Amino acid sequence: MPINFQQIRSAIQKFGQEAPVQAKLREQNLETALSILRQSSQESEQLQERIHSTLIANPDLRCALPTSEPLDFTHATTPSSEPIVLLAADGSQIIPDQHLAIQFGVINVGLMRMQPDTTPRENIESDLLYAQDIYNEQGFLVGEELIALRRDHKERSHLLQAALQESQTVLTLTDGPLELFREGRETAEYQNLLADYLNILAEMAQLAVLTAGYVDKPRSDLLIRSLELTLLPEDRLSEAGRVRQLPGITDADLFSRVLQPQQRSAIFRLNSSSAKRFHGPLAIHFFYLNIGRENKPQIARVEIPSWVLIKPENIDLIHHHLLDQCQIMGVKAYPYILHRAHEIALVSYQERQHLLGLLQQTLLSQGLEPGDKSSKQYHKDLSGKTRYRS
Repeated sequence: MPINFQQIRSAIQKFGQEAPVQAKLREQNLETALSILRQSSQESEQLQERIHSTLIANPDLRCALPTSEPLDFTHATTPSSEPIVLLAADGSQIIPDQHLAIQFGVINVGLMRMQPDTTPRENIESDLLYAQDIYNEQGFLVGEELIALRRDHKERSHLLQAALQESQTVLTLTDGPLELFREGRETAEYQNLLADYLNILAEMAQLAVLTAGYVDKPRSDLLIRSLELTLLPEDRLSEAGRVRQLPGITDADLFSRVLQPQQRSAIFRLNSSSAKRFHGPLAIHFFYLNIGRENKPQIARVEIPSWVLIKPENIDLIHHHLLDQCQIMGVKAYPYILHRAHEIALVSYQERQHLLGLLQQTLLSQGLEPGDKSSKQYHKDLSGKTRYRS
């Protein structure tokens, strides 16, 4: 048994005893946040001034900035008959592993194209990483964060190339935020990939290619952090984000009480240190969307760049098609096109082993010895062995 349940039984009991107290505190904080939201919607200038004063003292505060729509604004979907092409990309990867006989990696990107009354099309873009591709600037094997960053970049790059082939309005979708938020931001490769990613978004803006990032089950508290500013004394604004007045609740908690099924929230702008690289037409905005059912809210966050907001009908278009895609998936709503992109991109363990075998055969055909897996990996792979240590 990998977990000593007898040892942690008392902690489980304590967890159960504390849960009602934590739930009551969360409910109290949520009611306070709802009250502030409604009041600030009527007194928007006061909140705007408080946010402005806070950002002078703490310019990198990660929070939501209100736009022209009231904070408690809700909007139902507007049906659209405009011809549109939906493109989605999602990626999977093999991380280089020092314990294997050969060190290699793979980035796999699944592309889906959907258009009303047209058969969906799918495509896979696969990149093998080896030699210098799998080492960082210090000469170590690259880790999961850097591979994921490369994957994020390739998803957008492939979407742009696919969009260039279309003559109608195009909406591109990716899973997760538009903001690249990975470790290793101080490295040259990260900065180069980020710069190229921004160029991709800028080219999409010039081509009027709509784009959105879909965040399923968001755990962020961007608007909550902004509402907390009304509870923070004027002389402590520099502590915003570190001193929390409404801990334990998220924006999704808040909008599950505000949004009816199929409604979206007001549009907000993201403020953070990393978001400042996304300026002008690339500035990141977002709204929340209830894709759930009556009495069963399911809140998603949808991120969009500033250029999409130029035409209000663009938001209606994104709103409409996201709901349409989510309805395909039933009660556990999620955009079908993103689900399919993930399915076709997913790399299985068997595929990794097959690729490893192909690489070994290739080296042998060149008269080279592939090398051996580590002893640790050897014993992990032994059939029927009881693993007592990772």
